[in-house]
Parts: sequence; C-alpha cells; structure tokens
Amino acid sequence: MNKKIFALVDYKQKFGSKHFDTPYRSGMDKMLLSKYFLQNGFEIEYVPFRDVNLRDSKWVGSTVIYTSSEDIGYHYKAYIEDIVYGLEEKGAIILPGYKFMRANNNKSFMESLTDIYLGDSFLKTMSFGSLKDLLLKMDEIRFPVVLKPSEGASGTGVSLVSNERELIKKVKKFKDYASLKEDTKDYLRGIKHKGYQKESIYRNKFILQELVPNLENDWKIYVFGDKFYIIKRPIFKGRGIAASGGGYDNYFYGEEAEVPEGIFDYCETIFNKLNVPHLSVDIAYANGNFYLIEFQALYFGTAGIPYSKGFFIKEKLDWTFVSENYDVEKVYADSIKWFIKK
Repeated sequence: MNKKIFALVDYKQKFGSKHFDTPYRSGMDKMLLSKYFLQNGFEIEYVPFRDVNLRDSKWVGSTVIYTSSEDIGYHYKAYIEDIVYGLEEKGAIILPGYKFMRANNNKSFMESLTDIYLGDSFLKTMSFGSLKDLLLKMDEIRFPVVLKPSEGASGTGVSLVSNERELIKKVKKFKDYASLKEDTKDYLRGIKHKGYQKESIYRNKFILQELVPNLENDWKIYVFGDKFYIIKRPIFKGRGIAASGGGYDNYFYGEEAEVPEGIFDYCETIFNKLNVPHLSVDIAYANGNFYLIEFQALYFGTAGIPYSKGFFIKEKLDWTFVSENYDVEKVYADSIKWFIKK
C-alpha cells in the first residue's frame, strides 16, 4: 500500500514554484506531481490550508509538504506560518520543518538559523528591527556594507552602502506608510504625555551583511536530494551588487557554469547541516574562499532546472555531471523520497 502524504495548497489551489508553469504563476502541475509521487510509492492528498483542522488526530505522525507564498505584504504567508507551526505542534512531520517556512523570504530569521546551524564561519551579518536599533550600534558597523530588507526576493532592495549618512537614508526608505495614521497618533502621545517614548516610525526589519569585495558573479545551487543544479550569475552594471534578478537568459548553467573546485563540497556541508530535502543557496567565491550569501529551503525559483542540461551528483568522492532533463515535479518528488528514505 502506498504511503499517504498531505500536500497543503493555498486559496488558489497552488502548490510550489515552477518557472514555466501554465497558467502563469500557477505553481507545479499537481497531476504530474501526483504521478511522480505515485511512482515513488506515495499517494498525495491535496488539502487547502483553510481545511486544516488541528483537532483532527489524523495529523499526528502524518507527513506534510506545503507551499509558501510571496503575496504582497506577505500577509497570506503569515497565515500559512500559523497553520504549519500548528501542525508541527500537533505532531505532524513537516517537510521542511516550520523554522524553514519562517525563514522563507525572511532574511532576519534566515540569519538566525545560519548562526545556530552553520556557526561563525560564514559572512558576518547584523540584524535590526528598527532605525533606532541601528543608531545604537552604529559604532560597530564597518563600511562598506551590504544592506538588505528582511523581506523580498530577486535582490529587491539590496544595495551597497558606503557610509553612515547613506545607510540611514536608505533604511528610512523601508518605512511602511500603511501605518501613517497610527504613527501620527503615537506622535501626539509624545506631546500629551511627558516622558513618553514614541515608537520608531522606521521599524521594518533589515540586515547588514559583510561585503565580499570585487565580486563579478555568484553561483546559485539548487539541491534536490542527491541532485545539484548550478547556475553562474554575472553581476551586471546598473544592478548594483545583486546578481539575482539579472535575467535567466544571461546566466550560465551546468557544465557551462565555470564551476570552481570545492563549491559542491561546500554546498553539501551546508545542506547536511540544515537537514532538509531541498535547498537553494547563493554562494560567492573570492581569494580562494567560499561565502554563503543566503539560502532558502522551500518555495524558491526553479528556472535552473529546465534551463540546465543536467545536474551534478556525488559518486564516491567525485562530482559527476548527469545529462538528464527532468520535470520540476519529478525532481521535487524524488527529493522528498530521498529525504524520507535517508
């Protein structure tokens, strides 16, 4: 008998991320996904998040995969987090675990996981929750430094900052003007009540990351179980320091990615420490050293799979290129099987 896996979908019945999806932005093909899971010995039952009843004992010990969301403002993503965390507390086996859902497009928490699981051998990063937090630690910042909003993908809002004045100016641009009414009320409290400390009006999360100097490109690697897809991404003029978002037709894939020796071993170490079925990492290489820029463990772009002419696998101690073009759905389903078997 096939083992059942519950796959949680959003209010549009969408599951996962797929570059060449039809219709546009509809995610993975659920019929294809079911087919590949069935070939691997698993039956998929699709369940909308809204239909998850945490009083139901069926969730205890059940295996659950799920989608994330990049909705404007990440409001629906926050709802998904509530459900996924509730299921994990109930006793479901969540793949990947809730902490990685929390870290999805949340660079502040992603850096927390980096500190916990990957140690201090990676890029130095500082996380802030408001401009006031930044001002109180300004003497610890070494310029130039990379500024990143906590939320966002494809390099949105990422910039190189050269001095204190420029940093403050750019952080202020992260302000959420939707709270203008409440900010005005708080300002008036400061006038009415002597000694009252007003809330900061600049309190969107952001991080500062150590700069890797003189970079001309980075490498993105997707890991799906034992398959490693690699993409070389040049940094183009006019895009600042962000390699992501430069256009898939401008990247180099697989054997054409000019793979530096040791990058797969470096990536594999990260993958094993995080203990997830699939992972996307951005890696820089300079002066003979590798640097982890960031990672995502779910709902990341998959364009490198159809654009690549194959993937790398580890055979004994060597990395071998396999010329195979698989559907995104198969690569994903195989990674879940690989992880469960592992």
